[in-house]
Amino acid sequence: MIPLWKRGIMSRIEVRIKKFYRKPIPNDITIRDVEVLAIYFGCVIRAGGKHGVKVVHIPSGTVIPVPIHGKYIKGHYIKQLIQLFDRVEEEA
Repeated sequence: MIPLWKRGIMSRIEVRIKKFYRKPIPNDITIRDVEVLAIYFGCVIRAGGKHGVKVVHIPSGTVIPVPIHGKYIKGHYIKQLIQLFDRVEEEA
């Protein structure tokens, strides 16, 4: 079966995933994009003390703090989230 994105029909989540996985690492990912993708991949969003939010994957015990400074998330945190989402996808 041909994926929907190859046929030109993409859901909002597919658009966000494609944007998130672009190379080089995108610099226009917002905290809202991170929240939506984290929930999609089965993670929990927690308020995080000094950090803006924490992305928590409870089954693996992984916690990634994501600070909010301005409108966009830094590439280093996006890279960590991509690694987490890839591991979650492999486990499924």
